[in-house]
Amino acid sequence: MNRFSLLLVFVFTVVSLSAQNTTNAVGSAIENQLLLADPCVLEDDGWYYIYGTHSDSGIVVYRSRDMRSWSDLCGNAKGGLALHKDDVWGEKWFWAPEVYKIGDKYFMTYSAEEHICYAESDSPCGPFIQRDKRPYLPNEKGIDSHIFFEKGRAYIFWVRFDGPYGIWMAELTSDLHALKMETARLIFEPLPDSWEHVQAHVSEGPAITKYKGKYYMTYSCNDYQSKDYAVGVAVADRLEGPYERHPDNPILHRFKGYVGTGHHTIMPTPAGLYMVYHAHYSHQSIHPRQTLISPIRFVRDKKWGKGRYTIEVGDELIVPKVK
Repeated sequence: MNRFSLLLVFVFTVVSLSAQNTTNAVGSAIENQLLLADPCVLEDDGWYYIYGTHSDSGIVVYRSRDMRSWSDLCGNAKGGLALHKDDVWGEKWFWAPEVYKIGDKYFMTYSAEEHICYAESDSPCGPFIQRDKRPYLPNEKGIDSHIFFEKGRAYIFWVRFDGPYGIWMAELTSDLHALKMETARLIFEPLPDSWEHVQAHVSEGPAITKYKGKYYMTYSCNDYQSKDYAVGVAVADRLEGPYERHPDNPILHRFKGYVGTGHHTIMPTPAGLYMVYHAHYSHQSIHPRQTLISPIRFVRDKKWGKGRYTIEVGDELIVPKVK
């Protein structure tokens, strides 16, 4: 065997070992990993509760003290779920839950059959039920609802299919049971010929964070099946906008070898802010999506304008596990 052949063998061996190590690392990461898409985290009485898209029968919930190690399913509804389809409107496609504690009650928004819905419970573990089994908007489709509370009022953000496609907002009634459609307005659309439009005309998963007097909307773009599904940030002086994109978007994209990173929640903790999001199961398979957590921080960014900050994702990557 000549030197060239030996070199080829050496290179092939190194590449093969590298690929094998990568595969083993991915396999190790997936083992016992939390597998929720569109995750949302609620902190209550020293516990963290995580909800997400996973079950065909409703919404699952796990709980944790540290957001790293999660208990098995702790739901009080049928099948160990937090919300079961028998207790609410809809038969399928239970997606993107968010849960809020209001007084001593718990309020969940979510999508069922591509309609935005709500349900209520006395416990973060459920059962979440609807006494009036109906979606918010029976005659039109929408997904990915998020509620922002300010000055005694509640505002819902969601992805509306009717009218111009994009992220809309509207005020809710005081009991949160209905939208004031006369207040509905389109606030954000995916931008053609940009990172937001690599695959499909989609902007979704909105979340609003108020920081230093300004409103920061984080959102996801591209089809969730795309490896370039990613998170961007936009800022506004008023809750209703207009929202201006950061010039260096996206802020989370193909992070640390994971692809399809998006549809997140921002979680405040005593240790700082964290972004909880999902990624594809592997480079070859989208489902079931993996749940990942990374620290984030607001960083002053003068090039974006006076008094504005961008969101920086930290280097730490938490791969939460299920006990």
